Formats: sequence, structure tokens, C-alpha cells
Amino acid sequence: MPKTLSLEECQAAKDLINQGKSLKEAAKILNVTPPAIGYRLDKLESISTDKPPPTTIEYPDFPDDDIPIEQIIELQKKRFAKRYENYQAKKWFPIKIKDDGPIGLSFFGDPHVDNNGCNWELLEHHCNLHRDTPGLYATNIGDTTDNWLTRFSRLYAESDTSKHTARKLANWFLKDSGVRWACWLMGNHDAWNEGDAILRGMNASKIPMEDWQAQFVVKLPKVDVRVWAAHNFKGNSIWNTLHGPQRAAHTKEWAHIYISGHTHNWALHQEESASRDFTYWLARARGYKYIDHYADLLGHQSQKEGACITAIINPESQSMAGLVQCFADLDAACDYLKFLRGKHG
Repeated sequence: MPKTLSLEECQAAKDLINQGKSLKEAAKILNVTPPAIGYRLDKLESISTDKPPPTTIEYPDFPDDDIPIEQIIELQKKRFAKRYENYQAKKWFPIKIKDDGPIGLSFFGDPHVDNNGCNWELLEHHCNLHRDTPGLYATNIGDTTDNWLTRFSRLYAESDTSKHTARKLANWFLKDSGVRWACWLMGNHDAWNEGDAILRGMNASKIPMEDWQAQFVVKLPKVDVRVWAAHNFKGNSIWNTLHGPQRAAHTKEWAHIYISGHTHNWALHQEESASRDFTYWLARARGYKYIDHYADLLGHQSQKEGACITAIINPESQSMAGLVQCFADLDAACDYLKFLRGKHG
């Protein structure tokens, strides 16, 4: 088998021939036989004919479309650090209320302010009570508007309220209703169609607005009260309306109040956990959607109370059971709050 020849070896033979050397002379200089010189010349000719034609087009030299990967990695590290700092800060974040006396913290059940079934008479009454009652604050449990998802957009045809008017109503509820807001939650309806971004855009006062749930501490001058508010807690039972929050109370972090909405019914329960050594309330707020054709089709009866659940916090209480008292009747809660604040002076 012939030796594999390099391009340089073949070119050396051709250079000697071009200088006028004979095959014999070239063979002697390269220390090969004359036939080998002929083979090298043939090989070089074969290599030359295999070469592509010289290019006649010149391409642009594009710059990179991004910063170097090392800088991207550094940026990713910085962004994670900020995200993690934000994430950690939202675990039991403080809401400081500078009031030495008793206060109330209401939880507005699902408002659905644009729905034909929204009980606006009751909703406005509750807003006015918050406006006129000193020491009364509130949390929105979520689903402020219907904000129908694309596949349910046909339901807008059954509503007297357009989505544009719905946003005006939501803006009024947030800014002009007279309610002193402690926190807002985003329910499933709020999250559809980027509705949560729209609500956050209205939030000039920077009220905490959290997706689905919030764990926060109401910090009063004399006492702290832990609140775990969720649009809904995981877990259901046909025998226990409060199964989800009870599950959280027994298996998750402790709080004075576990409160949710979402299912358009209400319930209240106070209990002491001897094994975990804390006393707590379980609560669910009914909300303001008093006409619900879908619920009627499923055979669900409509409750008439508990649209808004109110927790009265008494920092002068000598017992854990008396520290927080919850009411399904906002008028009664306001009367109790006024009584306690009157005693406090």
C-alpha cells in the first residue's frame, strides 16, 4: 500500500521540477525513486482539483447578541439573591398598627363586585362600617371581580357589568370605599387574564397584595397576633366545612387565626391545641355573591350570614381564648369593639 503523503511532501517534488530538475535529480534530492516523484506530482494534482473554488462572497461579522455568559451567570446570582430576599420577607411579614387599644381585623369574603349576584347593599354597608368605626381594619380574601377566563368569557354576555366597569368597581373598593386595608389576597378569578397585575397597578398605597395566601403578624404595641389568610386551604370534607384550615393548624405552622373564602359559605370554630400549646380560630368567610345560578344547578343552598368575618383583638385579655374573638356579624363585631375601646379609654 502506498505511503500516505502530506501536502508538503507533494509540493516539495513539484517545486524541484519547477526549478528545472529532472525526475531523477529530484528523486535523488528527496531520497526517493523517480516513479515516486511522478506519484507525488499526480497526488498533488489530485489534491488541487479537489479544492473548492475561491470564495467570492464576504459575510458580515455580527457582534454577540448578549453579554458574555460569565456576566449572565453573575446577574442570575444577583437576581436570585433579590428574589430569595423577597421570598423570605413574605413569611410572617409584620403589619404594624400603632394603636394601644383593642382593634378589629375583618376578612371580606369573595366580593365579586361585578357579578349580577353581588349583594351590593350589604357590601356598601360593611364598607361604611369600616369607614366609621375607629380601630377597624380589613383583609380582602380574594376574587374581587369575576374576571372571566377566556373559555368562560361567554358569561360576560350574561352580566350587566362590562370588564371595564368591573375594574372601576375594584378600584373604588381598593381606594375609595373607606376601608383601611391591611392586606389583599389574589384568588383564582383575580389571577386570570393578568387580573392580578391590573389590581397591583391600582395599588398606589402599596398595600400588601399576595397570591392566594399570606402569613402575617399584626403587631400592636402590647401584643402580636399571627394570621394565616388563604383564598382556600388544601383539604375538603363534606362533614367539616373547616377541614382545610384545621389540617393546616394541626400539621403546619401555628397561628391565632386561620381564615379562608373561595367556597361561598361560612363557618367559625375556636379551639385549644393541648399538644401544640396554642389557642386558635378557624374561619371561612361566605362572600357577597348571594345569587349563584351555578350553585343552584348543583343543588347547593345559599347561606345568608357570614359574608365578612371579623376578629376583635383585645391586647388587655388575660387569656389566649379572650385575645381574639371572631364574629360572623360585622355590626355585632363593631359594637363589641366600641365597648372594648370604651373600657380602654
